[in-house]
Amino acid sequence: MKRKNSLNNIVLIGMSGAGKSTVGKYIADKLKMRFVDTDDIIVTNSGKTIKHIFAEYGEEYFRRLEKEVITKLAPVSNTVIATGGGVVLDRANIELLKINGIIFFLEASIDTLVYNIERAAYKEHRPLIENSNNKRSRIERLYSSRERLYRESADYSIKTDNKSIAQIGDEIIFIFKNIDPCS
Repeated sequence: MKRKNSLNNIVLIGMSGAGKSTVGKYIADKLKMRFVDTDDIIVTNSGKTIKHIFAEYGEEYFRRLEKEVITKLAPVSNTVIATGGGVVLDRANIELLKINGIIFFLEASIDTLVYNIERAAYKEHRPLIENSNNKRSRIERLYSSRERLYRESADYSIKTDNKSIAQIGDEIIFIFKNIDPCS
């Protein structure tokens, strides 16, 4: 799909625990943009937690709901979109998000992901990790299976280790503000 000349959205991709929602809220606040989290939209629309959706209906059903949300978000403007960790599993999702957005991969080490997930308040959003006996091992396997997809999907990769939310957000804002819309 071809991109429009003016890319109005910031899209954040990466593993669960990379900080997409937290950084996304920071960016949206600083740029006076709307913030949406695709997982939160799925929860609101379905009236069920992501953990419940996975347990009751399975991952394939969840991915269909995710694709519906991405399809509705693709044409919006002036929005920071935090995606679920598995959004890259369907190439069509990325193509839709690139219509009107710049995609940033929040790249975090396994140590950072484990630390962030362990201290996160919204663990029910991470059923592929939380249902595992060995979270670190599960995160390593998931990351290994998705890393190439994250890199191929992203316009920019932002390393997040040992950086504050403000440092990560400000780096993304700087890049976003300096993108040549004609390139």
